[in-house]
Amino acid sequence: MVRHPLIDDVVGPAIVVDSASPVVWLTEALASLLRRAADSGRFVLLRTGPGSALTPALRHALGAYGAAWAVTDPDGTLRDGRTGVTASRIEDFVHRGPELVGTPSPEHPVARDSVRQISIDLTLRHHSERAVDIGSAIEALCETVGTCPTRWGTAEPLTVPWDRWVVTQYAKHEAPAVSTSYAVGEGFSATMTAHLLDGVVVETMSAVLTVPEDGTDRSLAPKLLDAVHRVAEDVEPVFGVVMQRRGDADHLVRAVSHGEPEPLAVVVGPEATEFLDRDGVWPPPRTTTSTFGGGGLVVRLDDGWQALEAFLDRIDEDRFLHLVGGAPLDPAHDEGTLDGHVGDGSHVFGGHRAP
Repeated sequence: MVRHPLIDDVVGPAIVVDSASPVVWLTEALASLLRRAADSGRFVLLRTGPGSALTPALRHALGAYGAAWAVTDPDGTLRDGRTGVTASRIEDFVHRGPELVGTPSPEHPVARDSVRQISIDLTLRHHSERAVDIGSAIEALCETVGTCPTRWGTAEPLTVPWDRWVVTQYAKHEAPAVSTSYAVGEGFSATMTAHLLDGVVVETMSAVLTVPEDGTDRSLAPKLLDAVHRVAEDVEPVFGVVMQRRGDADHLVRAVSHGEPEPLAVVVGPEATEFLDRDGVWPPPRTTTSTFGGGGLVVRLDDGWQALEAFLDRIDEDRFLHLVGGAPLDPAHDEGTLDGHVGDGSHVFGGHRAP
C-alpha cells in the first residue's frame, strides 16, 4: 500500500501509528488507514502512552479491523491497552493478538473512579413490508434512562446533530454494503451498523448508557427489556445481550481495569427461537424466561456468567449467523457477547468467556 501520512513505523506485517494525544479519535485519516490496511492484509498497531484514552468509536473500529492498541509504560515496556497483558515486542500483537490474553501486567491499574453502566448489544431485522428506520432502537433504549443521542457521524469528531432519518439515508446509500455510524450523548455512546441481506435490512447496535448508582443492580434491566418490546413492534430482534458494567463517566476507553461485567439478560427474537435446543431441562438452570412479539424470548440470567454460558450452550451458532448474514455485532466493549463478524475476538458464543 502507498505510504500513509499516519504511519510512523513498519515492523514486519505491522503498521505502527504513534499518538501522544490525551484522547485519540477515529479521524477520517485513521479510518482510511484501518480500511486500507485491512484491504491489503496488513495489521495496524496504535501505540500510545499510559495516559491516553480512546473514544468508543475508535475502540470499535480497532476491533472491527483487527487492530491492536499497545501502551508504552515509562520503563519502556509494552502492554495491551485493552487487556493489560505484557508484550515483549510489537510482533507479539501480530502472532498472539490483536488482543493479548493472559494475566494483566502490574502496570495495568484498576480504575480509581468509575460509574455504573448498562450495555446492550442487539441485532435486528427490518422486514421489507415496513419502513426502515435505523436508530429507533437506540432512541427507545435511551428513553429508559432519560438521555438521548445528540450527535452522530461516521468519523470523528462527531458534529452532525442526531437525526435518525439522516442516519437511515446514510445506511441506504451504503447498501448493500455494511454501513457503520456512531452516536453520542450525555452519558451515552453507541455504534450502529446496517446491511442488506436477501431484501432484509439487518441492523446491529451496541450501546452503553450511564445509569444511577442507587437502586438494586437489576432494577434497570426490566426497563431496558420493555424498550426491546417496544422496538419489536416495528423491527424484529434476533439476538441481544444486556450487561451491567463499570466504566468512565465520559465513556472514553483508558488503559485501566474496571473489573468484570455482569450479564443480566439475553434477548432471542421469534425467528431465532427455533434454533434453540430445548431438550432436557428448559429453561436452562439459573435462568428465567418471558415471551414477547409472538414468540420471542427474554431470558433473565440469575447468576451472571454461568447462566449466560448455560444458555449459550443451547444455541445453534451456525443458523444464528446465517439469519443475520454475518452482521458485525460489536462485542460490547470487551464484555464478551455474540460476535457475528470479525469483531475483536472476545466473545462467549459457544460458552467462551471474555478475558
